[in-house]
Amino acid sequence: MRMKVAAIVWITIGVRSGVAAAQMPGSAPEHHLLRVGLAGGASVPTSHAADALKTGVNGEGFLLVDLGLGLPALRFNVGYQRFDYKDALLNGASTGQSSTLSGVGGLTLPLFAVGPLRPYLTAGVGAFDLKDSFSGASGTTPSTSAIHFGVDGGGGLSLKLGRLEAFVEGRVQNVYTDRGAIDAKSIQSIPVSFGILF
Repeated sequence: MRMKVAAIVWITIGVRSGVAAAQMPGSAPEHHLLRVGLAGGASVPTSHAADALKTGVNGEGFLLVDLGLGLPALRFNVGYQRFDYKDALLNGASTGQSSTLSGVGGLTLPLFAVGPLRPYLTAGVGAFDLKDSFSGASGTTPSTSAIHFGVDGGGGLSLKLGRLEAFVEGRVQNVYTDRGAIDAKSIQSIPVSFGILF
């Protein structure tokens, strides 16, 4: 009888300790297999692109697939960026824009948790459709479009808000191109985004 009572006491203590640990700040986050993220912000051209383009805007949507088991989550991202050309590059046109539609697959790795804050790293590879268009008094120049290979990587910080997470993220995108409107073999930009993960 005493052994049964002792066993019940130890089981009760173990269950209560497990519940308390799960409720402690900084404990392992709740696992979700599929999550959807939406974000937008500013894109800063760098390197040769900074000589030709003004700071632009970006928007993105992505699917996060977290298989658990301590592995990085899979991230499938669709993004859009738009930049205006600087006046010196217009060559008689009144306006000029460069836009990028991208599809990137990669990984997202959470680093650690400090209460509701969770920094993370992300990296991926994908396809980038670059499109340039110019218009002026003489009419609109036919736009040019080409798909190129590129890489994308950076990091962010998320803030847990119940089931949702707000995040701020900065990435570096490097698109490998033929020499076109921008005289460079690659076009680099830094999209900085603010968003919500559902």
